[in-house]
Amino acid sequence: MSEKQVLRACAELIKGVLPAEWNFAVGAAQQSRSGRFDSWFTLTSPEQRSVNYVVEVKRSPTARSIVDAVTQLRLLLEGREGALPLLAAGYLSRRSQEVLKEFDVSYVDATGNIRLTASNPGLFVEVQGAQKDPWPDDQPLRTLRGRGAGRAVRALVDTIPPYGVRELSARTGVAAATLSRVIDLLERDAIVTRDSRGGVASVDWAGALHRWSQDYELRRSNTVTSYLEPRGLEALSQRLDDVPWRYAVTSSLAAQRFAPVAPARMAVLYVDDATSTAETLDLRSTDAGANVLLVEPFDEVVFERTVKRDGLTVAAPSQVAVDLLTGPGREPAEGEALIDWMEKNEDAWRS
Repeated sequence: MSEKQVLRACAELIKGVLPAEWNFAVGAAQQSRSGRFDSWFTLTSPEQRSVNYVVEVKRSPTARSIVDAVTQLRLLLEGREGALPLLAAGYLSRRSQEVLKEFDVSYVDATGNIRLTASNPGLFVEVQGAQKDPWPDDQPLRTLRGRGAGRAVRALVDTIPPYGVRELSARTGVAAATLSRVIDLLERDAIVTRDSRGGVASVDWAGALHRWSQDYELRRSNTVTSYLEPRGLEALSQRLDDVPWRYAVTSSLAAQRFAPVAPARMAVLYVDDATSTAETLDLRSTDAGANVLLVEPFDEVVFERTVKRDGLTVAAPSQVAVDLLTGPGREPAEGEALIDWMEKNEDAWRS
């Protein structure tokens, strides 16, 4: 879509979602002292109070380019008292929408993702459109699905910058090419920033975990089998205290060791062989009423940076957090609580 087509489509969408008796008008592009803005939307309430939006149009923005667009919008608003910024786009990813919300900038895209806010007159409209780009560009990497991407995200999250790509590759064992592709994606999503030489200057590690959780899911990205420990999770924990084989506890039972929210009802363990582990621990295979999940992992990175907590070998907080964010029920809330703990205790889990 051209920018003119994007603008027309976005204007029609806004007309369709405005409350009854509100009026909508579109102004042409204008040149101001601070630069040229693409359009001007005026919304008028039934009480004849109006709000004006300065509109910046981007055909296919990334989260990183949106930061620059917001800066431009702020400049265009200078000297226009009461005017508000609005970004119109062909498609806005979930991450791009989050960035705009953080900047308190209204937005609309041609797939129907809309968020309009104003205090005078009071207005709040939020509509969900497409969750995938119907007009994707030919970009090198668009998802964080797969073992290589998972290893790269873990390396970026667990390691404190600054560092170069080759330096991080040597330190973590992740292929430099894979790291570069993942860094490119996260840079487009305004999660990673680079220095003048192309190295990683900073990482929004919480943002990286949330972005990874959009493409990774514990129960789909790994091989998972369910079992029953009839004596309960406390008995299982005691039996795991001194086993000779490797494992890593994740999800709720692991999060309790860092940021307890509520008693765990399910134990989730990464293991090399689910069948032999179940036999050793005397677990019963079941499809209903399970309280133990044995997970053969997507990659051995889940066994890296484990810690011993209360007699259990627990996966790295970054792995536990992303597993919780993609889980059912209250697990995403437990994941957010763990991320809060991680923010306050970075020295305890990052190197």
